[in-house]
Amino acid sequence: MSDSNPTEPDDVPARGRRERSARYPGAPLPEAIELARFIDDHGLDGTSAEAIAASMGFESIKTRTFSSRLSAARQFGLVALEGSSYRITPLARSILHPVDPADLPRLHREAMKASPLYADLLVRLADRRVPDPERLANLLYHSYQITASAKLIAAESFVETSRFAGVLADDGFLRPGGAPGPLTAPPPPTPTPAPEPPTAPAARRSPPDPPDGVRFDLRLWGVDSGKVVRVRAPESLSAESFSRLIEALRLHVRIVDDPPEEGEAAGS
Repeated sequence: MSDSNPTEPDDVPARGRRERSARYPGAPLPEAIELARFIDDHGLDGTSAEAIAASMGFESIKTRTFSSRLSAARQFGLVALEGSSYRITPLARSILHPVDPADLPRLHREAMKASPLYADLLVRLADRRVPDPERLANLLYHSYQITASAKLIAAESFVETSRFAGVLADDGFLRPGGAPGPLTAPPPPTPTPAPEPPTAPAARRSPPDPPDGVRFDLRLWGVDSGKVVRVRAPESLSAESFSRLIEALRLHVRIVDDPPEEGEAAGS
């Protein structure tokens, strides 16, 4: 199998001298990975292309499907040709047997950049909207010497590989470092419990307001026994003043409760 142009279509019409295309992956990255997986699973590491093709059911290594996948696997750095044998690379083993599945997107991007054509396109189209396959095919034809018969296959393989490797976002923009994931709404904030209203300090108990027209009957004793000194508290006397008056009287007189006189309100 000639590897100088293994992806060249077998049915290109003869033109005296056959048109040669610049090298490009003729199969997308997921198909190349599956080829490497088949080689690994069936113990074909280090065998020839003929042995690999026969194990996959192909009659010839020149069968377009097989030759395109094998060439793409080489360009993506998944298999390496050693003499006449093909061996799985460390990159392929990391993809097939990942220590951490979270590393796979990065490994897929690494494989994509191993292709010289794709590495250049990733720089050229970075942070830009990728053209539709037809326009991209014409870009490959004019700027990368991909033949007219191969340009659309090359363009479609690039688009599919870009999506698989996570560099082509849903908005159509190419982001070599990886397309951003879908935006997720932040978790709702934990409601802060409403602060309890401050407990008002217990109101200082004020003495009761003196009743209107309150009076004091001070009965004398001793030589003045039988005499009464009557004191009336003015209505303008405040509760605080009333309380202070009572306390002052307690210091100088003896206060006892007598039954109210008939026809009068009881004195304090």
